[in-house]
Amino acid sequence: MAEEPRPIVIRGVGIPRLRRIGVLATLGLLLLGWGLFALGRAGFGFGDTGVFSDAASLRRAVDARDATINQLRRQVAELDTLKAAQEQERREVAETIGELQAEVARQRQQLEFYKGVVGAAEAPPEVAIRNLRIDGPQTGSPPMLRLSLAQPGNPRNTVAGRVGVTLEGLQAGRAVRLPLFEIPYSFRYFENIERELAVPRGVTAERLAIEIQPADRGARPVVQSIPWPQSRP
Repeated sequence: MAEEPRPIVIRGVGIPRLRRIGVLATLGLLLLGWGLFALGRAGFGFGDTGVFSDAASLRRAVDARDATINQLRRQVAELDTLKAAQEQERREVAETIGELQAEVARQRQQLEFYKGVVGAAEAPPEVAIRNLRIDGPQTGSPPMLRLSLAQPGNPRNTVAGRVGVTLEGLQAGRAVRLPLFEIPYSFRYFENIERELAVPRGVTAERLAIEIQPADRGARPVVQSIPWPQSRP
């Protein structure tokens, strides 16, 4: 006996399920619309108001930037030229001042020497400084003291004593006097002294003072100083 066929049941979509689907679709459309609105405000639209879509405005901004860079470069070049001119003028003024100071020192040496030769009311010193200079710093070599001592008048006896050398300058912004060395002398007519000068670290030399102290306590000492020569850059 043949079996009877089973009936086919077709179920429809329920109303609650349709509501949920509608709500989700509405939320999706709202999110999509808000996203497109945000992109439009950020300038990613297809109109002429976008930041990157306006090539003419971008070109004008680049041209303005290039003009500013060129102007700044011209100003830097002008400042470099002015700085070089001022540096050259400073070197020339420093050289002129050094030459004038050296000339004054030479004239002072000659005056002291001839005062000893001619004589004065008081007894002349036993020893006079005939020549005093510092060689080396202007050429980049170690500074060298060159000192010439002489007896004024008609020498008859040998004179002796000690020569003290003191450096005057600045250290940490304060004026200092630093004794460098002391050497003896003994001669009848004249004596030349040459000695290398060592400037302590951290000291800016300004002047060099020479003090001649005769061995005879009755003889008066001789003190003289000269400006420190400026080194050339």
